[in-house]
Amino acid sequence: MKTVYFDKDIPRILATKAIAKNKRLKNLLNSNLNAVKYAIDLPEPALPADDWVRVRNIACGLCGTDVSFYKATTGTTSALEPIPSSKRTFLGHENVGIVTEVGAGVTDFKVGDRVTIRAYMAGCDTKGIRNRCPYCEAGDYNFCLNYGAPSPYGDLITGAGWSDSFIYPARGLAHIYDGITNEQAVMVEPTCVSVHAVLRDIPQAGEKILVMGCGTIGLGVVQAIKIVQPDCEVWIMERVKTKQEFAMKLGADHVLAGEPYEAASKATGGSEVYTGMKGNKYFFGGFDRVYDCIGGDWANTTAVRMLKARGTMVKIGHHMRAVTYDETPVWWQELKLIGIDAHGMEHYQGRDLYTFDLVQEWIRDGIYKTDGFVTHHFKLDDYKEALTLAMENPPDVVKIVIDCE
Repeated sequence: MKTVYFDKDIPRILATKAIAKNKRLKNLLNSNLNAVKYAIDLPEPALPADDWVRVRNIACGLCGTDVSFYKATTGTTSALEPIPSSKRTFLGHENVGIVTEVGAGVTDFKVGDRVTIRAYMAGCDTKGIRNRCPYCEAGDYNFCLNYGAPSPYGDLITGAGWSDSFIYPARGLAHIYDGITNEQAVMVEPTCVSVHAVLRDIPQAGEKILVMGCGTIGLGVVQAIKIVQPDCEVWIMERVKTKQEFAMKLGADHVLAGEPYEAASKATGGSEVYTGMKGNKYFFGGFDRVYDCIGGDWANTTAVRMLKARGTMVKIGHHMRAVTYDETPVWWQELKLIGIDAHGMEHYQGRDLYTFDLVQEWIRDGIYKTDGFVTHHFKLDDYKEALTLAMENPPDVVKIVIDCE
């Protein structure tokens, strides 16, 4: 087995953090000091139980979570830090693969089926815990109560999306629909994030909405907003011209151009922009809803200041660490904050279904467009070059895909 994984080795993690924070040392991220490792000759593990399957990977997308592991950004003040975890975290979850072996108890999959990883975060459906917690049983696997519990099968070498093959509990996988190409299939999971973010609290007709950041997720949010609520006005905050143009093709109405606070006040009919010490700015009024697809200190502070009273901030972007931001507008303007943890079970138009099923219907039926998202391909052996490109993030990059065959 070939597989890329994050090694929970504290000295190596600390070294990776230090290197990532020092621009003069950035080339060392690609050295053996990095906590992300590549094993090329691991023995193929046996299926640990009769409800597991083996998958041969075709391809897998690269996302911000993979970059976070490569830079070891998780902080000691993060809520993730005290939770017990496996010695290895296998990278890659935006995948498409083919089932090559099924356990005797598997009924939902057969050899030859195309599949993708649905449940990626550690929980009942990734560890093979049969007595599932209430959240996993309801389809909201990202809220699993067994996140910190050990797998009944020990610390297995399973692989994941950035592997030539991997083993997985069948419950953690989803079918790839007929009529969806492999290139579209690697877009299913990130599209699920965008769609879930919009369906968590559907915009109302007439709302003025700001989408901050037009990477893969932000572009998907723009498209999803216009699918579920076309009668709203969408601005984007994005400095890259090509991504601005892409967002407009997907349904955005305006680019927030110029000084952000002045532009936001003008767009929403807000007050004068007041400027204090060190360029500190604020205005009254603002957008009905802001989708933060960037994350971090600046993005959090900016997002809450762009909202009108009782507006809604939808929090998607993150860096797996605690942040510092100005919370004043949250209590002062009685804002509503909605966190987004990927995807799960949707309740939409009278139906209860996984985000993975709804998204695949939309892609298959031409409702949601994926053309133009995948911009670069790399071989699995060249994963370091792929991550380097993602971190440099030149204007022509949207979605990078790792070819695993």
